[in-house]
Amino acid sequence: MSRPARMTRRQFLRLGAAVLGGAALACSAQGNRSDCPVPPCPYLKTSLSLEGNTMTEKILVVYASRAGSTAGVAEAIGKTLAARGAAVDVRPMQQVSDFTPYRAVVAGSAIQGGKWLPEAMQFVEDQRTALAQRPFAAFLVCMTLAMKNGEAYRSHVATWMQPVRSLVRPVSEGLFAGALEIAKIPAFADRLKFRLSVLLGVWPEGDQRDWGKIQMWAEGLRL
Repeated sequence: MSRPARMTRRQFLRLGAAVLGGAALACSAQGNRSDCPVPPCPYLKTSLSLEGNTMTEKILVVYASRAGSTAGVAEAIGKTLAARGAAVDVRPMQQVSDFTPYRAVVAGSAIQGGKWLPEAMQFVEDQRTALAQRPFAAFLVCMTLAMKNGEAYRSHVATWMQPVRSLVRPVSEGLFAGALEIAKIPAFADRLKFRLSVLLGVWPEGDQRDWGKIQMWAEGLRL
């Protein structure tokens, strides 16, 4: 009786990729059913192990948010990346310190006073070495782009990313309008300021996030 042919490394990888690809399609077709063979998106695991070496396609999406608008944008980016077949973790910046499992990072922050939130900038400063060692994309979320003729300010809004660029150069930058929910603003003085701005027509209250633009940017990422 002849011995079965020994599988090469290349054949093993091709077989593993085909199996996982089929499982991902099955999950997509079945939605969030409990009998789906792999975990539901956006936390789709796609890792292969061979001879003790682990290869991962996991991407980290981290964010700093105040009232939840930026967190929602991060979740949407994560879902879009997961739909492309990557394993994605979407987490607040303060919950991340180990980048070993990730081959790429997408980081975003709400804007306050024309700047990323302080904790977001601190995150990039503290982790600049790890971020520079892998593909890194960045985004911001602000109400300026939701103003009347807000697109006219896009080039100015882009300059608010310069402090991030000075630490780690992003492969892509996303600039998105946010949501203004005055009731969720913690400080009374800030709530009063925004109510006055809405009354004066500076910007509209409510959710101004353009999910189509957010998805298009995430789909175009090359990480």
